Amino acid sequence: MHRKIDFRVRPPHGYYMTMFETEQAHFARLADAFDMSVSASQRSGNLEQFVSEMDQAGIELSVVPGRQFLGVGNSEMMELEKLYPGRFVVFPYIDPTQGTSALDEVDYWRDNAGIRGISTEPTFQKKPYAFNDPVAYPLYEKLQEMGLPLFISYSAKLLSVVDPDTVRQLGTVVRDFPELKLVVGHGGWPWHMEVIAMAFNSPNVYIVPDMYGLNGPGGEDYVNAANTLLKKQMLFGSAYPILSAVDMADYYENCGIKKSVLPGFFYDNAAKLLQLT
Repeated sequence: MHRKIDFRVRPPHGYYMTMFETEQAHFARLADAFDMSVSASQRSGNLEQFVSEMDQAGIELSVVPGRQFLGVGNSEMMELEKLYPGRFVVFPYIDPTQGTSALDEVDYWRDNAGIRGISTEPTFQKKPYAFNDPVAYPLYEKLQEMGLPLFISYSAKLLSVVDPDTVRQLGTVVRDFPELKLVVGHGGWPWHMEVIAMAFNSPNVYIVPDMYGLNGPGGEDYVNAANTLLKKQMLFGSAYPILSAVDMADYYENCGIKKSVLPGFFYDNAAKLLQLT
């Protein structure tokens, strides 16, 4: 079993508990769709139980992107790093529509928590904005200068209306900020081929296929990308608690990614991006 960094986790803590209280039917539906199980911690919402499942899956570190939509406070999420030192890295949620206060918040968390990245969800917050909306450009510029990764969640699931123009919007950001380290959670599905092309053209674009890299439509494309063009830019993510971290780790251990590529996919690429090595 390979050592792992899980780049997309929403653990049972704080307002993320809402997911465990309201989405059990969703967990069961996806477990059935992908022939997986609903883990004990998914059912119970017990944080200690989840950390035990991380150990079972060989996950040494979990990256926790904030999510404003659920009312998740950054201070509350930061508690995870103190509760389980060395097991969680929190990417605080930053809303660029807040103007200079958003930039000040990045400085605050950098100075007081040594953050290793931040999270945004442009299409999935109360006041949505396009990826390439000028309101977000000061944040992109700041992160580019600081060398901090930006984690975005991007898939059709996050859009109220399926909108392929989001591909152009994201591509514009990649063009305008060529040194910005951009991590695409949910793999950009179903526009994953376009996102793969962006990553091929820019070594600073990373892809976390998570649930969309499974044996569903388009899943094989992520495996092929990991084996060839994007060996250093694909990252493992479980999408927990949507799916079991243990089952996701087992799936990716055996999904067809080359043995020579798996150490990078599971750990090395993420460790480099997080500046752990």
